[in-house]
Amino acid sequence: MRKEVEQGRPDGKDTWPEERLRGFQFRKIKRVLGHAYQELPFYRRRFDAAHLHPDSVKSFHDLARVPTFTKKEVLDEMKKKGTFRTGMETFNSADQAVLCMTSGTLGTSFLYLPKRWRSLRGDSLARAYWWGGLRAGMHMLMAAPAWHSLAVQESRVIERLGATCVIPWGTFLPRFAENFLTTLVDTRPDFVSIFLPMLYALLAECRRRRMEARLAFDSVQYLLIVGAPMTPRSREQLKEELGVRDIFEGLGNPEGLTAMECSFHRGHHIFADCCYVEIVDPKTGALLPAGKRGNVVITSLIPYGTLYLRYDSEDLGEILPHACECGRTWPLMEIYDRRTNTVEVAGKEIVPY
Repeated sequence: MRKEVEQGRPDGKDTWPEERLRGFQFRKIKRVLGHAYQELPFYRRRFDAAHLHPDSVKSFHDLARVPTFTKKEVLDEMKKKGTFRTGMETFNSADQAVLCMTSGTLGTSFLYLPKRWRSLRGDSLARAYWWGGLRAGMHMLMAAPAWHSLAVQESRVIERLGATCVIPWGTFLPRFAENFLTTLVDTRPDFVSIFLPMLYALLAECRRRRMEARLAFDSVQYLLIVGAPMTPRSREQLKEELGVRDIFEGLGNPEGLTAMECSFHRGHHIFADCCYVEIVDPKTGALLPAGKRGNVVITSLIPYGTLYLRYDSEDLGEILPHACECGRTWPLMEIYDRRTNTVEVAGKEIVPY
């Protein structure tokens, strides 16, 4: 009798041999390069200015010839055009699409996310939640606000995995902690997806109510934390205080990056099915090898809606040189802070993390 596959169980892409994985990624890169050149004026101008045609990109090394750009250039384009349409997005009036804002310290831009984008990115993100322990039949408390692209993707995740979503009133600002804690206690979710500052606000609200955090989180088995980095020590302290089985940290941004810890917590696996990550020297633009810190440059591999192609996130990070004990072949990375928050001391970059 054929064994029934558990709902939402990921496919085997994350254990593919490196050669197969790189071939898969490069085919996707070629597709988005061609799409950008043919359909998106923002990129066509940049390609032409660099005297570059997508057909001349024949290797990952060649990709470095494609000019990078920053959030400031996106905002400047919006200001010049007087609209959120920058020429980085494919519009189709027949699409069932979502227009949402990007958050961040550098300013607000917009993402146009049609149904095909949401399906592909949401299905990819479901893998992260599976790694984090979310299963069919569980209740998940979702703290991402409706305007955030994470909420758009999480709605797909719960459908894919067969979970029930609990959405509290309010946003992730700490001033809504009272309402969030009441929702947590009343609905008793198994899984919580939350921004780290809000989690600390919930602990402060527990202290205000003179309620033990373990009691408030009694039903919770796993937490998925996003929005700010955790240190290994802070993770262990939170696990002890909350009494949960494990806490996972996700990395990402609306422009295309998804990376997630596995249960070994040795770094964040880059989700190679939907994004390609490079680390570049911020002064020279040269590619840096694994183990060297530089600016995180992201290429989305999804050729629908708003496309970010060699986007310099201005985050300081690195691709880690070691393989993970879990056996997954997707590369590991870390992001330490915004580039603007670093200081140089004796030739070394120091970050608050």
